[in-house]
Amino acid sequence: MRTSRTLFAAFAVSLLVAGCRHREPAGSAGIAAPGAPVIIISIDTLRADHLPAYGYRGVETPNLDALRKDSALFRHAYAHVPLTLPSHVTMLTGLLPPDNGVRNNIGFPFDASKHPTIPSLLKQKGYTTGGAVSAYVLRGNTGLAQSFDFYDDDIAVKPGEVVGRLQRPGGETAATAERWIDQHASQPFFFFLHLFEPHTPYDPPEPFKSRYAANLYDGEIAAADAIVGGFLDHLKARGLYDGAVIVLMSDHGEGLGDHGEDEHGIFLYMEDIHVPLMLKLPKRQLAGQTVDAPVQLTDILPTITKLAGIETPAGVTGRSLVATAVDQKAPARRIYGESMYARIHLGWSELRSLVDDRFHFIVAPRPELYSLDEPAETKNVLADERRIYAGMKSDIDKYRSALPSPSKIDPEEAKKLAALGYLSSSSTEASGPLPDPKDRIGDITAMKDAARLAASGKPEEAVARYREVIAKNPRLTDAWTLLAQLLEKMGRYQEAADTYKRGIQVAPSIAGEFSLSLANLYLMLDKPDEAAANAEIGLKTNPGNAHILLGRAALAKGRLPDAAREANEAMSSFNYRPAAMVLLAQVEVKQGRLTEAASLIDQAQAEIKEKKLEVPPLLFFARGDILARMNQMPAAIAAFDEEITRFPSDRQAYANLAVIYLLAGQRAEAHQTMQRLVAANPDRSSYAIAVKTFDELHATQLAAEWRRRAAQIR
Repeated sequence: MRTSRTLFAAFAVSLLVAGCRHREPAGSAGIAAPGAPVIIISIDTLRADHLPAYGYRGVETPNLDALRKDSALFRHAYAHVPLTLPSHVTMLTGLLPPDNGVRNNIGFPFDASKHPTIPSLLKQKGYTTGGAVSAYVLRGNTGLAQSFDFYDDDIAVKPGEVVGRLQRPGGETAATAERWIDQHASQPFFFFLHLFEPHTPYDPPEPFKSRYAANLYDGEIAAADAIVGGFLDHLKARGLYDGAVIVLMSDHGEGLGDHGEDEHGIFLYMEDIHVPLMLKLPKRQLAGQTVDAPVQLTDILPTITKLAGIETPAGVTGRSLVATAVDQKAPARRIYGESMYARIHLGWSELRSLVDDRFHFIVAPRPELYSLDEPAETKNVLADERRIYAGMKSDIDKYRSALPSPSKIDPEEAKKLAALGYLSSSSTEASGPLPDPKDRIGDITAMKDAARLAASGKPEEAVARYREVIAKNPRLTDAWTLLAQLLEKMGRYQEAADTYKRGIQVAPSIAGEFSLSLANLYLMLDKPDEAAANAEIGLKTNPGNAHILLGRAALAKGRLPDAAREANEAMSSFNYRPAAMVLLAQVEVKQGRLTEAASLIDQAQAEIKEKKLEVPPLLFFARGDILARMNQMPAAIAAFDEEITRFPSDRQAYANLAVIYLLAGQRAEAHQTMQRLVAANPDRSSYAIAVKTFDELHATQLAAEWRRRAAQIR
């Protein structure tokens, strides 16, 4: 009898161990879709609890509702990080952020050579792969494009715009997707379509703007629904919809003020990580099913690999959504989440979390535990659920999560940063406890107050407000950056440069983007060597912009072959082609080839009009310079005026315009032009430009007047 009991116990243990391995249930083995079109639709910044499919009644989404009827809907799906780039990389790789290396929207490029992705795995199975994105943060040179045969990121760059807000209308992105799919519909294909509509700024098109005037976030959701509906109708018209595997998801949610955060990136509450997720299979398999078991974005990769008959790579932590839908009694998992944004950008503590079918645990300086029975997460039940807390704390401690310290930065990048003095004692890992984000979220409000002051024409008050924020929290990188941008707009270039440098010292891991702003400032300050050194740091972050800045620095030093080479390097970057043409035109001007230079400017303007791009700085300046050299003075004056209107910080345009007026004997107009210069750029160097310009043309009285004015500047 004892032997029988022993055998039974051993048998029971073997069953338990097998169950813990999450083996695929037998019923899911028959669900496969080899060769079927595979499409992922990502609607950025879409909260699950703002969709009718999840019980919300504030917006109408007829197209998503129709897709839901054809799909399995996962009620409790979670993102692993509330930021666009790292969340999408996590989804595409099936790896958590500490494992794929992408922890933030900037400063952490993705290395596709080290990590298989959904498109790279499907390519091995004979699929052709494409993607089209609507946000600059998902541009191809982050590393994402390496995994795709085709990757469309044609998003216009607006000078001075915050990187996270650079976007294009989702309808344009969907049209690109439709054209590509039409060309590849006869073979197995994968397509990734990304829409950015619910992201700030909330500005939905009509009729949604009027219909949802009281809640523009919902209006953007309605606009995204219409785009998805048009795209799905196109698939149906091509006969592709019924046989396709379609995943609809979001990368993260939106705070909407629920815990003091208006947008996203800092917190890990439900409004930030609970996302919609639907899976539509061929032949309406699992159609209309609702799945209550917790799932995660890393489940998407193993779902697609298993449906396509591909081996799932080692290290993938996800589980097929099909398996979860078929066997909802499988043991519930605890799903990991993190946000490093507060640590990198704000100098506060990072946050990590675990969520299962009953509780949500957030690791913070003051830890939080919430029951999912109370989704608003207003009551911390940690004191009442000590056993749950202890278990979840033990589980989350098993995850590798530490950020790489500045000493772990790429050695070549570290050399560049050190040479410029950006790696200092202030940029080492902070010692001691960092502030809890929930205690400091008010600092974000203070920064917004400063931004409102600047927007309302009170820049000096805004500067003072930013300085108050920084004095309270000197590691708040975003405040240093916003202050630097404001000082730059005010024409206080040296102060702006010093402020950018301080921001880089505080957070060297995200130096790339900031160093490009600094390089542009140094060009304004006529310091081409410093400009080039900073542009070098930004080559990996934004190669197009970096090559333009390197080319402009070379041009300033008279190194024309180097300037031309850098311009040609920038040509491969969609957003910077017009700027590259302008730079090449300036090289041609220096060599006396005015006809060729004018042709390049014409090409740049034609491309801007055709592709609806932003006009780059110096385009109208270069045109005015060419026209002046061709002795077409009225047209040259008009061009320089246009440059000044669009880019009031282009001080050389004022100088050239003043020269034309002086040569024409219009001394009053020349004087007025310099008055416009110092009004737009009230910096000592602006007065120096006026003095130098009048001195060189022997306008002694005007030069003396501007020397007198310069002497009065503090």
